[in-house]
Amino acid sequence: MGVLAAVFVVAVQSIAFGQSAVDEELPRTFAQGLASGVGDPIFEYYHLAAIVGIGILAGIAARGLVPLLAFSAASIIGVAIQISPAILPFDETVVALTTIGIGALVVRRQMIHPQIASVLFAIAGLFHGYSLSESIAKAPTAPLLAYIGGMLLVQIGVGTIACALAIKISGRPTHIRGLTIIGAVVTVAGAVAAANSLGLFG
Repeated sequence: MGVLAAVFVVAVQSIAFGQSAVDEELPRTFAQGLASGVGDPIFEYYHLAAIVGIGILAGIAARGLVPLLAFSAASIIGVAIQISPAILPFDETVVALTTIGIGALVVRRQMIHPQIASVLFAIAGLFHGYSLSESIAKAPTAPLLAYIGGMLLVQIGVGTIACALAIKISGRPTHIRGLTIIGAVVTVAGAVAAANSLGLFG
């Protein structure tokens, strides 16, 4: 719950103080790339919320972390597209909508077949990885690879913790409302991201 509360704090900070990451100095070393790869998925509140939501859904289904791994693998493809001449249109909108959708599924405590979930979350991961890596698209190879490693570390780590939390809560009917609260937080984070992408926060 502390991590989820941090989603709101980071959301406010990123809106109030957020300048485009493209304008920041690019990582030049492996360590700098790794630090960015660890920091970006946490600082970008919508991405953190989506990871937590996917982990929760994996825990609800209690069928392993394949959907989370599909999301993470697809995010690498998204990074590859970002550094290529190709583009993914409407990426910010899709990222926001997928985060809202993930939150809604958590609120409903919706059990999804792992194969279907893997496909859906892979699509989400593709756009999340593309959007997240915009700030590092022109970085040298070494920090870029380190960035991907850091990003995967956070995604799999946070998602696994969220999955374990969901399994624990699901086994305690008196605490099941906690999943609804988590889903609501994820949904609101997606809604904030959608509003931000539309320029409603200036």
